[in-house]
Amino acid sequence: MTIKIQRSTVSHALCGLFSALFFLAVFSAQAQQSTEDILQEFVESYKTDPMAMTATFGIRVGEDWWTVNCIRQQEPYKVGKSQQYTFHNYGPHQVTLQKGQPAEPGWYFRFDNRSVLDSIYTQKWTAATAASRSTMADKVAFDIEDMEGYVSSQGATATAYLILEHFWKKDAVEITRFSRDASLPVHGAAMVSLYLMKDKRIAWFSLGKDEVANGDRNLDKGQMPNLIIFTKGKGKGLFGDQEIDIEPGMSVFIGPYVKHVIYCTGDEPLEGIVVLYGDNIDYAKGQSYMDFIEKEYSFYTENEAQAQAEHNKQ
Repeated sequence: MTIKIQRSTVSHALCGLFSALFFLAVFSAQAQQSTEDILQEFVESYKTDPMAMTATFGIRVGEDWWTVNCIRQQEPYKVGKSQQYTFHNYGPHQVTLQKGQPAEPGWYFRFDNRSVLDSIYTQKWTAATAASRSTMADKVAFDIEDMEGYVSSQGATATAYLILEHFWKKDAVEITRFSRDASLPVHGAAMVSLYLMKDKRIAWFSLGKDEVANGDRNLDKGQMPNLIIFTKGKGKGLFGDQEIDIEPGMSVFIGPYVKHVIYCTGDEPLEGIVVLYGDNIDYAKGQSYMDFIEKEYSFYTENEAQAQAEHNKQ
């Protein structure tokens, strides 16, 4: 009896074998790298990052500590026919990595173990995705925490967020790939953080068939606004007192304390982008979001005058 094997079958088998061998080679090379070697790669890439921040912070992987110190380097120069505008050259920055805890208490990045660091290093998760949670009480495998004797201010937290977003991406072009496989569960949805700052957090979300976002009554409203942009699938949304049919090509702005519960009603996932304008914890002790906005906008006038004065000195 003669057995015929199609060429395409052999090709697929070989491709699968080569893919498996390539994965094993990458995994083996990664396993041979020390934690310090991996951290040093992030340090080297941060030296040329135009979004680098001057700061000293700790990194704890399991029980092992490192300290990173960064001093941003920038050089202003005037441009335009009458040199009325100022541009800047950024970097290379002074960034160092040392073994051990920071000399002074401060904030630090906490990894439960090396495997969590590997997941971020191999871009399985973004750092902000790994740190995402539904409530402050949730335990996550990667987080920003304060050392004993130190309490982060809103300003320190804002700096930590921006460093988290850029320090833990070692490629010159910071690309984030989003899919259900790259997500973690947040507020009942599969979520991938796309960009994190103190005053705006942007994420991709996916709700599978019959899944619900913000179904918990403790999660269905917040102190700051949200903008939800729907790009795929169908569903229903309870926004305030209204029930609205959801379809691709629509967005919903949700103001402070407005209820928003979202259901996937189709066979394919309901997906889109959500923008959160702030951090709920900032408005938990009396200040409203609108009070904060008024103070922030008044700062623009003061800052404009200061920037103009500095420009005139150049």
